[in-house]
Amino acid sequence: MTSYEQRIANFVAPYSGLGRHDAVVACYHNVRNFSYLSDGVRDPEQVLIREAGSCSGKHIILRDALLALGEDAQIETVEGDFAAGVPVHATMSSSLKQIIETAQIRDFHQFVLWKTTGENCRLDATWPDAMAEVGFTVNTSWQGSGHTELALSPTRFCGQSDDIMHSKAGMLAALSPEERESRLVFLQEFSKWVATINPPKGGNNVD
Repeated sequence: MTSYEQRIANFVAPYSGLGRHDAVVACYHNVRNFSYLSDGVRDPEQVLIREAGSCSGKHIILRDALLALGEDAQIETVEGDFAAGVPVHATMSSSLKQIIETAQIRDFHQFVLWKTTGENCRLDATWPDAMAEVGFTVNTSWQGSGHTELALSPTRFCGQSDDIMHSKAGMLAALSPEERESRLVFLQEFSKWVATINPPKGGNNVD
């Protein structure tokens, strides 16, 4: 067993005494309440250690945790305008507000598809509870049935991948230089602001 697999086993151990349904719900909300941090770190072990990450890292952990619980789960990627789903707030810098209001930030967003009896649930664990106070939909009321709200409104479904770190890197590399630069500037400004609402335990550089 690798160190990451051991960490996942330790992570899900508190849910072993719960029923299947309650274990999935508890696991989902635990991962969801990791701090949001987009600094280019997608390695799930590092995200799990610091309890902070972006959509890709958090959803790798959620998928692996559900698999460790004996569930059927995969990561799916969608494409869309990430900034369009971010509500403007008075505490944001003027430059961040301007990006959200005027720019189109093409990005690739991940969520977990939990394949359970009778339905496939889209589980988006991007936003922790702390983001609700600044207008984000945080999915705090999800209790194990139906889809959660996605953090990005999809314009295209890109399919499932077992190696999301590699596949997402390839998708981002296919963006134009201008798109990559706009995305980088947005994520730097956005993560800096999010840290004032929901400070991460570590990491502050976007790449």
